[in-house]
Amino acid sequence: MLPTSEKTSFRSNRIAVSIVTLAAITGWGVGGYSFLRSSELEKQFAGHTAALQNYQAQFLTQRKAIEDKERDITQLHEQLSASKAESDSQSTKLKEMEEELTKSREQLAAVQPLLQPHVVGSAPALMRITPLPAKQDVLAAQEALTKLRFGDLEADGVIGSSTREAIEKFQRTVGLPVTGELHPQTLTALMRSAKVMAAQGEQPQEPL
Repeated sequence: MLPTSEKTSFRSNRIAVSIVTLAAITGWGVGGYSFLRSSELEKQFAGHTAALQNYQAQFLTQRKAIEDKERDITQLHEQLSASKAESDSQSTKLKEMEEELTKSREQLAAVQPLLQPHVVGSAPALMRITPLPAKQDVLAAQEALTKLRFGDLEADGVIGSSTREAIEKFQRTVGLPVTGELHPQTLTALMRSAKVMAAQGEQPQEPL
């Protein structure tokens, strides 16, 4: 058996070795834990960095899309303004054309009666004018009225009461306004009737 002093020394040495060994193990564990913790932190930092970069890329993409849309909206506003200006210009031109067309129609309506042919019995404006027929026209009318048996007139070229009465009978017969005046329409109708009678080669038994 070992002496008591040696036993005590051996125990002390064992305790010391155990403490050193424990300390060494503890230090390695702490160092290993620190190394593992640092690696984990680096991984987490790298992950956060990648996520931030991804967010930044998405933000830039979205901002570019918004800027493109704003640019498109601006262009659409400009096109709309240009179209509105063109539409206003076209509306103004259309209004001017409609006004010109209305004026042209009014002018045409005012001139149209003057352009229509004067039909016998449909020229009231001329009926209101007192005619001044030439003497040869009065002679021709008196001869036609005598041939057509509207009166036994003396062809003297003067419109007297007998001639006026014969003219009124003729006008009443053919549907002309009864005026007793030798209007151009009356003279034309007389000459036409006389030619028709001459072509037939016979005298009417009664006034037409």
